[in-house]
Amino acid sequence: MKNFETNESFIFSLIIEDLEETISVENKIILDQWRKDDEENEKIYQEFQQVQINLDLLVEGHEVDAEHSWNVLDQKLSNNEEPLNIIKGKTMPYFWMKVAAMLLILSTLGYGYFFWKNKDVVINTGMAVLSDVVLPDGTTLKLNAGTTIRYSKNNFLQDRKLVLVAGEAFIQVAPNPISRFRVEMGAMEAKDIGTRFNISKNETQSSVIVEEGEVEFRESGTSRKVNLTAGKLGVYDLSNKTLIALDNPDVNYKAWLDKSFVFTEFPVQKVVEKLEKIYQTKIEIEGQALKDRKLTAKLQYQNLDSALAVVAASLDCKLSQINGKFVLSAK
Repeated sequence: MKNFETNESFIFSLIIEDLEETISVENKIILDQWRKDDEENEKIYQEFQQVQINLDLLVEGHEVDAEHSWNVLDQKLSNNEEPLNIIKGKTMPYFWMKVAAMLLILSTLGYGYFFWKNKDVVINTGMAVLSDVVLPDGTTLKLNAGTTIRYSKNNFLQDRKLVLVAGEAFIQVAPNPISRFRVEMGAMEAKDIGTRFNISKNETQSSVIVEEGEVEFRESGTSRKVNLTAGKLGVYDLSNKTLIALDNPDVNYKAWLDKSFVFTEFPVQKVVEKLEKIYQTKIEIEGQALKDRKLTAKLQYQNLDSALAVVAASLDCKLSQINGKFVLSAK
């Protein structure tokens, strides 16, 4: 907004009024002058216009009532009432009504896409699994629940960098002899050498499991690295800054993705913990004797109740549901 002495929020309000065709003649003159004053100003105006178009398509496609959306969002975001009340004035433009509907749609789907001025794309899965994200180079991602990634929309083909902010993803990298694919994970970076691999990052550690090909797992800004081939696990501990490579001991590392489990003499308590994490549902075991037993079984079910039915049959125990919670107990 160079060479134009006015308030930024005021200009934004004029843009919205213009898009909603409610702008006064005097304010239209101010806005037109602002757009002509600098190329960057015109780009900002065009970005607002594109948002308007996308909102129209999104809201129309889901047939969501915008007024009702505000009421639902007020309930969902009860801890953030003040910002909503500021936006929700009696003279609120319809532009913001569509924003409300868009937010409701995205919160219902469990993920959001946000396009910032620098054209970074941020994808957050929320509590839902978002599958088959395709990056500009053809690389495909599958994201676990609670995962956030970021990449640059503008120059991704020149610099194939993905940022894993938090969570877990399985990546199948599209081949490119010119630009190597890499993933930034805080203090660590994973560079692909033609591969398929699983990455995860939380508050205590970052890890890479290679399914096919090879990955260079490097501590950013240093020469410390390990090269991981198929079947290898690389772990970086954030607290003591240790980097290790070893054989991957977890045959179920992709269970979050394909719901396929292999348990061999596995403690039932650990089985339940794994199933709870993957299916995001509480499971209770009644009795220490049952908790101490071990399970040998193969499971591949999209629904938890089907998986638990096999577990119960294998252990010759009882499966029931009490107040929406699964319970395993002795017969």
